[in-house]
Amino acid sequence: MRSISGLLRGLPMVPGMALAALGFAAVMYSTVAVAQTTTTTTTTTQPGVQPGVRPGTPQPAAASARTQPSGRAPDLSAREASVLRGPRGDQQEGIPVGSFVVHPRLAIDIEYDDNIFRTETNRVSDWVFRLRPGVTVDSEWDQHALQLYGQAEFARLASNGSESYESFLVGARGRFDITEDIALNGEAEFGRIRLGRGQPGSAGSGANSIVHQFTTGMSVSYNGDPLYARFGPRFQRVTYVEGSGGVNQDYNVFELGGRIGYKVTPELSVFIDPSYQWVRYDQQTDAFGFARNSEGFDIRAGVAYDITRTVTAELGLGFFRRTFSDSRLAPISGLSALARLYWNPTDEISVEVEGRRGVTEFRTALAGVASGNAINTGAQIRVGYLPIDPLLIDAGVGWQQYDYTGPLSRTDNYYTFDVGAKYYVIPQVFFGPRYIHERRNSSTAGFNFRDNRYMLTLGAQL
Repeated sequence: MRSISGLLRGLPMVPGMALAALGFAAVMYSTVAVAQTTTTTTTTTQPGVQPGVRPGTPQPAAASARTQPSGRAPDLSAREASVLRGPRGDQQEGIPVGSFVVHPRLAIDIEYDDNIFRTETNRVSDWVFRLRPGVTVDSEWDQHALQLYGQAEFARLASNGSESYESFLVGARGRFDITEDIALNGEAEFGRIRLGRGQPGSAGSGANSIVHQFTTGMSVSYNGDPLYARFGPRFQRVTYVEGSGGVNQDYNVFELGGRIGYKVTPELSVFIDPSYQWVRYDQQTDAFGFARNSEGFDIRAGVAYDITRTVTAELGLGFFRRTFSDSRLAPISGLSALARLYWNPTDEISVEVEGRRGVTEFRTALAGVASGNAINTGAQIRVGYLPIDPLLIDAGVGWQQYDYTGPLSRTDNYYTFDVGAKYYVIPQVFFGPRYIHERRNSSTAGFNFRDNRYMLTLGAQL
């Protein structure tokens, strides 16, 4: 995974005060990304999805990002220089407001979905109309950094109004520079997140679930040469407000984690990522009589390779272990992995690859039998091509496996494919089509489905 951010400033004292507030909030609650794998380097703060998007479903190319032609700034990272993410060279760079820059955006989707209930038989189709506003506010200070961000999604279905939903995400993150090499980092985020039908984490039987999720964290980072490090606490609170399955599913996740690294050369470094996690449920015993609280560690060692605009790669392998309060739930352990690659072989072509493996907080139940936590293994690849300056074409494939541990043993495999394009009528306005295919193959009979979506988007961004 990935996130967004922004904030305001008028006086020189504001950045320090705001960061102090962020840091204080984070110290009071330590945090971790819920329903994500226990790999703590990810910045995704939702349960495996963005609002209204299913796990493993590729996003339309950098939904909030802009395409980028040749002539990029030489100091961009490979991720920022990607045609899937980088800003267009001829596009207005936001709206200046004092020492901040505001980046508003808006997208309107019209979508035809041929299986809105994600069922194996008796498929029902419908038209979906979706509005997606968003804004990011970035500081432009010589020292310190601060961001605020917000995004929302309002979806209405033409014939099945009960499937309509609203979701949103707001947050802030910042950096307070203590010295040239040492910084205090803080973040806080709140979201209303839809977990759709057929998606891990949706607790109701064949229904949507809505969760409120609050995440906060802080860390101290040291960027020396050759040593660098980052360490701090994170906390997350997840509350089911709809579709809880009739049982209190609310819980807290606490985590301590970080990274210690050594720069072998300016381009190559090695690192160790240790973390420890505690999960505590409001209702400690589930509907089947199993105590759900757990704790465990995840530690990985790896290498990172970075040549500015051309390639950024990271590979970490290690071991995770989770134990449960209930003695009937056997500990789970296995290979922990995280791999990322951003590669720009030319100014017109970009490739992004990500893979991961770890334990999640997702569970399931069937016929009075509950599962333990799901182990998630997945990979996805996306390719972007900029044949001419106003046109971006991209495609992606993804696979996610959720292996639910005993007592109920079940494995779900999600396969996704999407392809689409964006055409910029003017630098700030674009439109484009997209096709998305999603399939779930489950080891439990009757839980398979396939879904096709055909979407047209009109958007604007600054």
